[in-house]
Amino acid sequence: MSSSSDDTINLAYDGDAATVHPELSAHSRKMAQRVYQVAERVYLAVGYGIANCTMIEGDDGVVIVDVMESIAAGEAALAALRRYCDKPIKAVILTHDHGDHIFGMHAFVSPEEVAAGQVEIYAHETLMDAVLGNVSVVRRAIADRVAYSVGRYLEKGPKGHVNAGIGPDFRWGPVSLIAPTTTFRDSLDIEVAGLRLHLVHAPSETDNELVVWLPDLKVLQSAEVIQGECFPNLHTIRGTPYRDPVNWYKSIDMMRGFGAEHLVPTHGRPVSGKAAVDELLTAYRDAIQYTHDQAVRYINKGYTPDELAERLPGLPAHLAGHPWLGEFYGTVKHSVRQIFGGYLGWFEGDPTFLDPLPRGEAARRQVAMMGGREAVLAAAREALAADDHQWAAQLLTHLTRLDEDDMEARQLKAGALRALGYATRNINWRDWYLTSAMELDDSLPEAARQAGGFSPAVIAALPTARIVETASVRLRAEDCFDARYCLAIEVSDTYESMGLEVRRGVAQFHPRRPDRADGTLTGTKMTIMGLFAQMLSLEEALDGGDASLLGEREELARFLGYFEPPMGARMRLTLR
Repeated sequence: MSSSSDDTINLAYDGDAATVHPELSAHSRKMAQRVYQVAERVYLAVGYGIANCTMIEGDDGVVIVDVMESIAAGEAALAALRRYCDKPIKAVILTHDHGDHIFGMHAFVSPEEVAAGQVEIYAHETLMDAVLGNVSVVRRAIADRVAYSVGRYLEKGPKGHVNAGIGPDFRWGPVSLIAPTTTFRDSLDIEVAGLRLHLVHAPSETDNELVVWLPDLKVLQSAEVIQGECFPNLHTIRGTPYRDPVNWYKSIDMMRGFGAEHLVPTHGRPVSGKAAVDELLTAYRDAIQYTHDQAVRYINKGYTPDELAERLPGLPAHLAGHPWLGEFYGTVKHSVRQIFGGYLGWFEGDPTFLDPLPRGEAARRQVAMMGGREAVLAAAREALAADDHQWAAQLLTHLTRLDEDDMEARQLKAGALRALGYATRNINWRDWYLTSAMELDDSLPEAARQAGGFSPAVIAALPTARIVETASVRLRAEDCFDARYCLAIEVSDTYESMGLEVRRGVAQFHPRRPDRADGTLTGTKMTIMGLFAQMLSLEEALDGGDASLLGEREELARFLGYFEPPMGARMRLTLR
């Protein structure tokens, strides 16, 4: 294996400091920018963003696997890869739906090249549905939680952001997306530029994950089934659908059957040598199965999520010390809680908490029992003086729930959370602790208080019908319990017809034009989607755009006004 190194460039903070766990600093030092020539004609760009980009050289072109998190990240990775080969891009393979693998698309190919058939884009058949869920249904919640998890509002340095766990840092900037041209369900064999590639569905971190096997080169592109040089996020604290650990380790077992001599991950550095690859895959799948099986074992003994985390605080020694299983990204403690939820849901079994007192009322009574606010503050200060930061934070939470404007309690709790953040080696936990401290002491930057908008380049790749349909989860039901209005929608450039009806607090989507409608809106895809994503006003669409309305404008304006914007005010995540 040969490589071209930019060791002087590291997007992570890799210094030593009292406020950074020493193992986390050492982890950062693995992330310097570098292009690895993994095998003949296979190149991996590491360190140019949170994710990696793979280039596979064929006879008359190249195949790109994953396109980074933004156009800027994609441009940086592609420029580094082009030192090795400048043949045209013939195909792009998207391993799964997460933004850090798909949103740099325009750095590599243009919509015009794809439309002309010059470049094929391959993905699993469910990728676009997953993308749509990410950018529409719970986008407000996910956007804020991602920002906390990746330290978006933290300065890079010893008292702030250190790395992204699975990579050096998230490279922010304009994003783009082009929909796949070819999808598959279980597996797909293709030949591109003289290269034989076997694409296989490998449910794991996402249900739409795929891996790429190059049989002639004995190279396995492992996607995020191997989630970097760290224990995987079997659950991510930013929020995600349930990640089934059993599917995950079984996908690794499938990958072990290839007999790969080189493993090329989408996070972390490559591994070469058949024995080394097999050892890594075996340890990784064993860590996942251990976490799942032992969690289920104790669930069947009646353990609750918190008790599971207490009983299973980490991996056994032979796995905990593995260089690819440090808890820099995922942890056993937060994974076992999610395994409980995946099997049994939120209810732990004590009916006391089926309908508990509201949290504010419970806090009021508890603070009174403890002797009042001053007694709680005194106990918290005593805990802080003894470096008992977890107990201090828990005590002070009673006061912040009782009065969100209690700045003395908020600042003390912020100090406790910062101390907890500085002590942990898990980067998601660290970033969340430190960002929550900023929320508490009102030091979040102004940018964090602003709502982000949809990217037109991403909107253009999504189906019109799904954007219109997901408006239903933004309906202000309380404002329209007595309302009835049905809108027919005609998309002039894609020849789609559909409808959306508000009926007494519910918005029903009609996949075909409704037979009876109170109004008909006609316009291009971007205009219709711009209206429903609230990137365009009705006046801009009808008076200055390409939309037309058959019906009363005032009624349509009232109808559109029933829906909240996709990105409202930033949520409070800690002051709850």
